[in-house]
Amino acid sequence: MKPRSISRFEGWYFLAVALSLVSTALGWSEMSTYTDAVIDEFGANSRGMGIVLLFSSVAMFLVLALIFWAAIVLSRLGAARWVLAVLIAYAAYSVGMRIANTAMGLGLIADIAAVASAAIAVSFLFRADARAWFGKDDGQVSDQV
Repeated sequence: MKPRSISRFEGWYFLAVALSLVSTALGWSEMSTYTDAVIDEFGANSRGMGIVLLFSSVAMFLVLALIFWAAIVLSRLGAARWVLAVLIAYAAYSVGMRIANTAMGLGLIADIAAVASAAIAVSFLFRADARAWFGKDDGQVSDQV
């Protein structure tokens, strides 16, 4: 039986994933325009690659999100929670830089909500019942050879 903290992690984590997808949808046209402009610098033979790149990026995000979820919830890998915590810290830094450099819009608000949800999700992974869930694999090196 999963501890309560792990169940709460799942709820907040998948909310963060959903909010990230909302943010992507809200900024799709801007990202598409930018990607097409960058790719057009490589010549006419690369037309249509922008949309492929964007869809591939979204697919990669979803695959990585599911891998982290599986590593934490299904495989109980304690090291995965530390890696996820570092990635969320970097995402918070990136969103902070966007806040400082761009105008507030719905996409940025969705990004802020996604990072906040992810940070809340990760905080559940460091509670006592979650630590027990991870058992020996707590991201620490064993003394045994």
